[in-house]
Amino acid sequence: MKKKVDLEKTPLKEAYLLLNVTEPEELSVRYTQEDQKLMKSNAWDYKNPALITNKINVILEGINPTLLSADERYWRQNILWFWNHHAISCAIWRYKDKGEAAEYSEKALSYQPPGHPNKITRLLYLLIRDQLTEAEKWSRTIVSEPEKTTALHLLSEYQRGFFK
Repeated sequence: MKKKVDLEKTPLKEAYLLLNVTEPEELSVRYTQEDQKLMKSNAWDYKNPALITNKINVILEGINPTLLSADERYWRQNILWFWNHHAISCAIWRYKDKGEAAEYSEKALSYQPPGHPNKITRLLYLLIRDQLTEAEKWSRTIVSEPEKTTALHLLSEYQRGFFK
């Protein structure tokens, strides 16, 4: 049985209430559900403060992680990685903003936990910085699907011009 958080004591109270959950992993699951709805409808946009994903991001970024339980710190970090990972795509394809894409890719990598299986974040980081040789080398380390196909697609998109 998972332990519920004491909402009166956690700095994440606002996030829990916003997503109507009571424990850290549920917070991540519900966040991911909301994120995926927005991605599938092409409505994900870091510039829209009304989106629940952006509200959660603001809350989580504003909290000192040392005030959280280990479980809360882990899931906070994972959500912040995911938000910044999607912000990279938004900056590239919606806004054609290389500066924003570079900023979000750096933040995403800083939040990505060691051993995390996603390799696309680093690939985007390299491509945004026009480090094609390093990106191609990195892409060869991506062997599982769907990331392998995604990596090849991103290399092709880069060649056509991300920011044109």
